[in-house]
Amino acid sequence: MPSARILIVEDERQTVDTLRDLFEQNGYETEVALSKQVALTILQERKMDVAIVSATVQEISGIEILYEIRKIIPNIPIIVISNQKSKRVESSFVKAGASVFIVKPLDPTFVLQTIENLLEVRFAAVATKKTRSYTKSKK
Repeated sequence: MPSARILIVEDERQTVDTLRDLFEQNGYETEVALSKQVALTILQERKMDVAIVSATVQEISGIEILYEIRKIIPNIPIIVISNQKSKRVESSFVKAGASVFIVKPLDPTFVLQTIENLLEVRFAAVATKKTRSYTKSKK
C-alpha cells in the first residue's frame, strides 16, 4: 500500500502526540491542526488521505469541522474521536459524514487497523476509477 498522509485535527496535546507517534512509527506521514482554520488550510494546500477529527476542537463542534472538510475533499475518510460514549452523539457524526466514530481512550491496534481498512477501501476506489476512465478513453 502506498504511503498515506493523515491529518490529525485535535487540540488535546497528549492525544496529538500519541497519534502522531503511532502513525509515524508505522510509516504514515502526519499533519497536525490544533484548530479548524489550520485544518482547512492544510487540506487546501496538501493532499491528505485520511482525517482524524476530535468531537470538539477549541470549542468548535467536530460536526462543523467535518462539513467544512467535506466541502474541500468530499470523499476523504474521516474518523471522529470523542470522550463521550453516546449513541446519539455517534449517530449525529455518522449522519454528518464520519466514516468511523471511536471513543477514547484510543486502542492503538484498533486505530491502526481502522486506518488500514479505510485506506484499503480508498485506494481500491481510486484504482477502480482510473481503470474505468482508461477503459472509456480507449474506445
